[in-house]
Amino acid sequence: MRRRLTRVFALLALFAVVLTSVLTVGAAFRTISTLAPQLGLSGLLSPPRDFNFGAQFGDNPAQTPLTPQEAENAQRWREIGNTAADNLRRSAITAALISFAVAFVAAAIVTRQITRPLSRLAEAAARLQAGERDIQLPIPPRQDELQDLTLAFNTLTQSLSRQEAWRRSLMADIAHDLRTPLSVLRSEIEAMQDGVNPADEAGMARLHGEVLLLARLVTDLRTLSLAESGAMDFHPQALDAAELLNAVAASYARQAQEVGVHLHLDAPQPVPIEADPDRLMQVLHNLISNALRYASPGEVMLSARLEGGEAVLVVRDHGPGFKPDDLSRAFERFYRADASRSRDPGGLRSSGLGLAIARALTEAQGGRIEASNHPEGGAAFVVRLPRG
Repeated sequence: MRRRLTRVFALLALFAVVLTSVLTVGAAFRTISTLAPQLGLSGLLSPPRDFNFGAQFGDNPAQTPLTPQEAENAQRWREIGNTAADNLRRSAITAALISFAVAFVAAAIVTRQITRPLSRLAEAAARLQAGERDIQLPIPPRQDELQDLTLAFNTLTQSLSRQEAWRRSLMADIAHDLRTPLSVLRSEIEAMQDGVNPADEAGMARLHGEVLLLARLVTDLRTLSLAESGAMDFHPQALDAAELLNAVAASYARQAQEVGVHLHLDAPQPVPIEADPDRLMQVLHNLISNALRYASPGEVMLSARLEGGEAVLVVRDHGPGFKPDDLSRAFERFYRADASRSRDPGGLRSSGLGLAIARALTEAQGGRIEASNHPEGGAAFVVRLPRG
């Protein structure tokens, strides 16, 4: 935009100079062509003796008496000078007025081209401040700073619109998941107060289970919020992913046996990575818990290998796998593919945040996580981290 303005005003200045010069020179030629026939060629070529250019700058030569012819010739020269000066003055004023008019019109057009997108941006910013999010401005045709600014504004409003929709959905999901255990707690307590249900060990166990669910939900929400906002502390160090996967498999051996799942480990060689061991353990815990919940009874395969500059950790089950709609929403918060199977192997309900936390923790450490249906059946989660 600055370059365009510079070019426009440079052309206007050049046009004004050229126009003034052309009109001034034209006026001089018109004056000479008009007066020359009246004075005669000799009069024009032979100025009178008293037509002294030095006198214009303060010289005072001795004056000699003029003859009547010389006096008449001097008078004619003065008339020529006055007429030429008047013509030049009128031409200069005309040129200045025309140049001003042209410059004013051109500046008005350029200013309007510049201020129109800026006015739209100011109006859109006011609407954005008022709470409107679905705002898209027309893109200026010229590739300049205004086009870049408009594109950036449209991208900003799209991002804000997505965040607003996500925030509303998140608040609704949180309210729903908090309301369910609170409703169960309220109904159980009121039933005990009314004497409908006895306040025995079984009743207390039900209440304790709902309290644990609430505590787990709040903890998961905090973990997810810290991971996604970048406020969580990570302490990366050199690790062997194969050894870490082996330790996680050993910790889940008894739990897997109770639900009829066989854990098969395939990590024959060291897989060096640079990661936070606690956070990576949490990722693997969430993935294996998800596999045990959906694959039982059956087999869950755990593997670790190197692919180029990446370490690849795979958790694959032999369950029903993902439906097409479920696969695209696997890492959404509070999304459960099958509500009837939303219980952990230990009999406790899932918070619905495990996979979302796994993705957030993986991406915060410079990796990525993918979900897919294995060609031979079942769901597969692939964690890719930078090689150590």
